Amino acid sequence: MSGLATDIRIFERSELSKSLEAYRDGNLGEKKYLTIDNKVYDITDFISDHPGGEQVISTHIGKDATDVFHAMHPKSAYEMLANCYVGDLAAEKSNAAQRSKDKQNSQAFAQEIRDLREKLQAEGYFDGSTLFYIYKVVSTLAICATGFAMLYYGGHSTPVVFAAAVIVGLFWQQCGWLAHDFGHHQVSDDHEKNDMLVLFLGCFCQGFSLSWWKNKHNTHHASTNVSGHDPDIDTAPVLLWDEFATANFYGSLEDNPGKFSRFIAEHVLPYQSRYYFFILGFARFSWALQSLMYSFNQGALDKSAKLNWMERSMLVSHWILFTAWNILFVGSITNMIMFFLVSQAVTGYALAFVFAMNHNGMPVISQEQAEDMEFYEIQVITGRAVTLSPLGDWFFGGLNYQIEHHVFPDMPRHSLPKVKPMVKSICQKYNINYHDVGAITGTLEVLQTLDVVQKLCGKFSKKVF
Repeated sequence: MSGLATDIRIFERSELSKSLEAYRDGNLGEKKYLTIDNKVYDITDFISDHPGGEQVISTHIGKDATDVFHAMHPKSAYEMLANCYVGDLAAEKSNAAQRSKDKQNSQAFAQEIRDLREKLQAEGYFDGSTLFYIYKVVSTLAICATGFAMLYYGGHSTPVVFAAAVIVGLFWQQCGWLAHDFGHHQVSDDHEKNDMLVLFLGCFCQGFSLSWWKNKHNTHHASTNVSGHDPDIDTAPVLLWDEFATANFYGSLEDNPGKFSRFIAEHVLPYQSRYYFFILGFARFSWALQSLMYSFNQGALDKSAKLNWMERSMLVSHWILFTAWNILFVGSITNMIMFFLVSQAVTGYALAFVFAMNHNGMPVISQEQAEDMEFYEIQVITGRAVTLSPLGDWFFGGLNYQIEHHVFPDMPRHSLPKVKPMVKSICQKYNINYHDVGAITGTLEVLQTLDVVQKLCGKFSKKVF
């Protein structure tokens, strides 16, 4: 690790800016620093060993990572962090302290959210309910048992096979939400137990790699809706969500566009709102393939051979058992194909519909803008809360409380409804936009965003070609 005691000193803020500029310019020889609680940490040698992946920690080189660190790390991470400590951050000079009113307001907002976090921790809001999660795991597995029992007893009937496919698709979706909860360590302080349940629910039951998911999802939380950083909005060339992605995609085609890329740019993306719902049906299968490729090409996120072996064996077992059950108990080739396609499509729609509602159509910010904004402010203004019935809460897996989840990612889902009024009140106090809508309104907002961007695609297409 970097950061020997003899190197400890006071760091000027310009040194952090230099570290960020060097990283952006691809200068690998420069030191890489970040700050937490006004202390400076040299992460140059630690980046490749970061348990959460290189991508997520790299988004905060040269920046203040205080809030994202406290929101997303267990107590055990503080010891590891201490090994990288190299000094303290110099106090801001008097002229720099003359911040704008908006900056003062966002800093006051962030401090109140920090204070709320401490209060909620003391009051037990971050303690996962064992009974709640036992109920969730058992009831979710019961959905699976129902679907496969229907195939076992009624695999000769097309309507039964179709209904079973829908039920299995919903099982995979609900597995995703549970794996998400365990992956954020909302359930237990024992991270190894949480990860084992992610391996079972995510890898074995659902067919999604733990390492692939964590690498992608941790980065999403660290730089939510930040252009060029957040992988969840990097869906080109299938869908484009904002002007930054559109400009980058069409700009990359100006010099020497391939025939396929040009066809997509001219004849597909300008109509993305028309095929949006069609494409969602392929989401689960796409993520499952990405999981397999990540696990067999990249390995485990923490470089563990044991974890990688477990992930690979569970992913392969998932597909073997799913295929075997389909072949053994479904009466015809036609129904086998139908079961496969319908189950995949149901999960794709059920997952992607929720994911799109969470952040798509909300503000996308540039990396430069993100540097001047507080972490908690970014989490609120880029998220969409969706007010639903109890059935809707179940379907969304609690992710309709998206703003609360992003502010407190390690808070168990059963606490989020209680915390929502508190967070909303603080946002109103500081005039931070808390966007709360119904499912229909949220869907229309997503479609309106696609429509605005597809018109921009048409203009870029004419300009470039």
